[in-house]
Amino acid sequence: MDLQINVAGLLKEHAGATRVVELDGPVLELEDGAQAHVTGRLRLTRTDRGVWVSGALDISALDSCCRCLASFTQTVRVQLDDVFWPAVDIHTGARVRPDEQDEPEADTGSIDEHHVLDLTEALRQYRLAALPMAPVCREDCKGICPQCGQDRNQGTCTCEPEQDARWAKLRDLLK
Repeated sequence: MDLQINVAGLLKEHAGATRVVELDGPVLELEDGAQAHVTGRLRLTRTDRGVWVSGALDISALDSCCRCLASFTQTVRVQLDDVFWPAVDIHTGARVRPDEQDEPEADTGSIDEHHVLDLTEALRQYRLAALPMAPVCREDCKGICPQCGQDRNQGTCTCEPEQDARWAKLRDLLK
């Protein structure tokens, strides 16, 4: 399944008409050239001037742990809730101009002239917003040794813990 959905039939129906779309396997191209797997269910609802898309999706992609630098598959859950506007009127074929719409934030043209809704950019943005600041492969990841680079999840290293020089006078008092 693709992230492009033909909504011509839905645009011809009355406001309030709905369609449910199951996504299982579309590939989302990410900004770094990597690919993400998308699964979930979306509800497409016809509004008076566009299509409202809502639903929860899981987006899985390869990521790097910020502690140990290991690659792992990270899944983020996104709640899509957006209205998409057609570039052309479904009945007349006339272009819809942005100044004709009541909503200034309307994404005019997100449904192209062939009545295809492309969710690629919206999902890319929702995924970026849902990503954690510092992804970890698991909560108890021990990271790597800053001196020798040993992955502490796979074993311990023989490095001495680095002493902070600012505390040297206090350490001397304890001796």
